[in-house]
Amino acid sequence: MIRIVLFTLLFLVLFSAIKAVFRSARRAYHEEDPRARIMGDEMVLDPECRTYVVKSRAVSRRIHGTPVFFCSDACARQHSEKAGK
Repeated sequence: MIRIVLFTLLFLVLFSAIKAVFRSARRAYHEEDPRARIMGDEMVLDPECRTYVVKSRAVSRRIHGTPVFFCSDACARQHSEKAGK
């Protein structure tokens, strides 16, 4: 009898944990990237080195009329060199 109670408790605990993991994953999938906003300042992804940079401090360039943001002048230069090839 004790084994049945322990098995049931273990099952409920595991079921709750798995349910929480799936719920969290589902929310993360449907929301924007949480790294994209920190303390209200928008974050942008550097296409060259793939790091996030605060938009107000990022180096911006216009590529085909679209603003692209980089973490540094070096990344912007490297990106334009690759595009020129």
